[in-house]
Amino acid sequence: MNTDISGLFVTGVGTDVGKTVVTAGLVRLLQGAGYKVLPVKPVQSGGINNSHGKMDSPDGEVYKSAGAVWDIDKQCPYIFEPACSPHLAARLSGVALDVVDIADKVRQLEGSATLIAEGAGGIFVPLNGERTMLDLMKELSYPVVLVAGNKLGVINDTLLSLAALKQAGVKTAGVIMTSSAGPEPLEFGMAEENIRSIESFSGIKVLASIPYIPNWNPSELRCWIEVDRALARIDLNSFAKSPDGSTE
Repeated sequence: MNTDISGLFVTGVGTDVGKTVVTAGLVRLLQGAGYKVLPVKPVQSGGINNSHGKMDSPDGEVYKSAGAVWDIDKQCPYIFEPACSPHLAARLSGVALDVVDIADKVRQLEGSATLIAEGAGGIFVPLNGERTMLDLMKELSYPVVLVAGNKLGVINDTLLSLAALKQAGVKTAGVIMTSSAGPEPLEFGMAEENIRSIESFSGIKVLASIPYIPNWNPSELRCWIEVDRALARIDLNSFAKSPDGSTE
């Protein structure tokens, strides 16, 4: 019997750490385990106008390349052209974002599939003048997967993010590391020590580590095979809510 996984929320220690690749990779992982899965991008900035005059989600294009079902009208309720923080992109577009409203739009898909929601930027990215991405995580109450680039400084960034999630009462399913330092290995055994230190100081498990993939191109299957191989070690029980349905 499959573990009951109603949803996950993928966030990062910052921008450009690999959240979209991890989100798409988790879709592939769960699909391979027999789940029906939908990626969700609740708020997308940096939207691109396509040849039909409609706004496209660049993250959605990556999801589709990985084999995910993608209906932008249902799975990306808010998309803005300005490539900046969601609160600013919304303001420039004349839209007032509301956390409860965003969560309600995501919840409309619940029951049809396991949802994997990808946030924008890091935990404290503003959605409006008062609420942040962390408030959306609390509202949805999905277990959180934290993505971090394995490089110098990641221990501090990751521990700060994990502490904030814990203080907010949000369940953290685990950390997934990505290789953002390029093809050359980190010196002094730093990559392995980063993982050990994060687990030791936080008590949170590093679920997987995605290696550097040369000439990354999401439209090429070879790249996703490497992601699949890295994520295959994950115990899906990590993604379940507590028996009482809580996220603590």
